[in-house]
Amino acid sequence: MTGRVLRLPKVQAALKGLLLLGMGIFLFTRITSGTLNYYISQRFDWLTVAAVIGLLVVGLSYRYLLQDTEDTPHNLASEQLGESGSTAAGDSQDHGHDHGHDHGHDHSHDHSHGHDHGHDHSHALSWTGFVLISLPIVLGLLVPPRPLGVAALQNREISAGGLDSVLPAAVGSSLVQESSERTILDWVLAFHQGEQPAETDTADVVGFVYVDDATDEVQFTLTRFVVGCCAADAMAVGLPVSLAAGLPSEGELEEGQWVRVVGQFGPRGGSGIPVLMAEQLEVVPEPNQPYLYP
Repeated sequence: MTGRVLRLPKVQAALKGLLLLGMGIFLFTRITSGTLNYYISQRFDWLTVAAVIGLLVVGLSYRYLLQDTEDTPHNLASEQLGESGSTAAGDSQDHGHDHGHDHGHDHSHDHSHGHDHGHDHSHALSWTGFVLISLPIVLGLLVPPRPLGVAALQNREISAGGLDSVLPAAVGSSLVQESSERTILDWVLAFHQGEQPAETDTADVVGFVYVDDATDEVQFTLTRFVVGCCAADAMAVGLPVSLAAGLPSEGELEEGQWVRVVGQFGPRGGSGIPVLMAEQLEVVPEPNQPYLYP
């Protein structure tokens, strides 16, 4: 019974329009909530806006298709009534001739009907397809979005090796910045290119705490994710941090906690990156945009 209902043109148009509107609304909520860039790089924002407009326009256009499907049965009934009247009049004049003509007409009509049925079937939406498409939309609307954090580091390494493709632009940008304006990414890329920190260089960076093989010299790694295209290709970069006396120890900091660290760099550590000797440390809220972009 449900399969027969699903094949109705009106039901098909309603479900397809609903899916398009649902996807458009989902993307729109991510734009308005400021969480769109938890998924994609900022340079693709305009494409998402265009997609939202397109999805909503096409989804709303199914309203007119619904009106067309409501008019179709009435038109077909009128055409069939007219054909029946013409056939009856023709039978009174020449039954044999009209019988052959009607037979040809019916054959042609049946052939056309079979063709239309095959065409509709190839574009029909099944209940399984409807559920598979709607499930990500429903989950996306119900589950609060979260950016990548410590949990995502289980399958990733903290390294600058994968950033070679963006080195020219990123390093060129970092070299013209004051040391206090550089991000974790700027420092890591500069060190990756062989730059040595000057005695007057003071880092002022924000990231989350990641404790991995902490030693007496390095208490934790101050980490951020770098997104080139989308969250799927995100890479983690970090600075090893050593805490000065009087600052909270690594035992007092929660892994994943966002902090601001100010200090100067010491000798290179085991990761090959100079250790940031923290002189100031304060807990800060998670930034509105937790990712860095090359």
